[in-house]
Amino acid sequence: MQEENKSLLIIQRRITEYRVPFFEQLRQRLSEYNIILTIGSGNPNEDEKLRHDNMNLSWGIQIPCNYYRMNGFQVVWQKIPLHIYKKQDLIIMPHENSMLFNYYLLLKRRFNQIKLAFWGHGGNFQSQSRGYREKIKSWTTRQVDWWFAYTSLSVERIIKNGFPEDRITYVNNSIDTNKLIEWHNGITLDELKALQRALGLEGSNVGVFIGSLHAQKRLDFLFAAASELRRRLRNYELIIIGDGDLRGKVKDFIKEHTWARWTGALHDREKVLHMALGKVILNPGLVGLNILDSFALGIPMITTDCGIHSPEIAYLESGRNGIMTSDNLGDYVTAVEELLKNDQKREQMASACIEDSRKYTLEKMVENFTHGILQALQHEPLRK
Repeated sequence: MQEENKSLLIIQRRITEYRVPFFEQLRQRLSEYNIILTIGSGNPNEDEKLRHDNMNLSWGIQIPCNYYRMNGFQVVWQKIPLHIYKKQDLIIMPHENSMLFNYYLLLKRRFNQIKLAFWGHGGNFQSQSRGYREKIKSWTTRQVDWWFAYTSLSVERIIKNGFPEDRITYVNNSIDTNKLIEWHNGITLDELKALQRALGLEGSNVGVFIGSLHAQKRLDFLFAAASELRRRLRNYELIIIGDGDLRGKVKDFIKEHTWARWTGALHDREKVLHMALGKVILNPGLVGLNILDSFALGIPMITTDCGIHSPEIAYLESGRNGIMTSDNLGDYVTAVEELLKNDQKREQMASACIEDSRKYTLEKMVENFTHGILQALQHEPLRK
């Protein structure tokens, strides 16, 4: 007798490019267990539109987002239609204070009308305060039936906020590193030389920054570090890959520094090709999933202990697969300079990066997520 189908809804405020392969693979994997996956996604806000990374799924459903400002804080209203959420056996939603419809769903759960799970960081890793926003986040942590935590650091936060450990799935957040490796392996020396000429770079000591251009990336620190590196190493050059609301600041910098280049947002093989020119990745601010670009391409990342990293910083083993310095410009520049001058050390780190790219794969994330979904569906709801 065939097992009855189960219905699962994952809510996303928006879908970024890197999430598409995950949802495609997860949908296929869940179908093997007769679980029908629906992705309900919305649209980016004005700043996010500048990043040029928003995507849609042909089989997903569009649930528009309306953005508002309240006391300087952005909130979003993304109303899930009743006929969609009512038929779900499990709803997984982002753990975001700003998503107002979350609170409505939490209320429905209290009346035993739906089963809910959160997917997220487990807290705001960019906030050091214990203000009302963090208190809300701490409270909502405990108001669901299951948790899908990004990394081990997320698990620690969730447990600390009082949620039972045996209802947490540790997913090891990832991207399609295998595709990155495939593209990287297919790049020829002639291609690299042609790109180097097109960019007008010498190419012997190139640092790469990749990420969205926003305040938490600490671009002023990056620019100061790059300028000092150029003073110490006359052949040092910088490639900046990404876009965002601080693009004007980047344009001003490259206009004044002829050894720096800005490519805008790049994707897929084009992104990998440009990154392959670099010997190191410079990211003194927030580190998130871009650490997996570093691992997959074997280009060590240097960051700082700035206190605002996303949970994926758990993957960094400083001195082995990358470097985290103190939050000091001099220490940071010295670490980058020494790594650029020490080919043996850099090659050892590159090997460790590639080794760890096999540990944090999209396929493993899909398996972790699938296992957690099966458990969440089998368990009774938590007592309210």
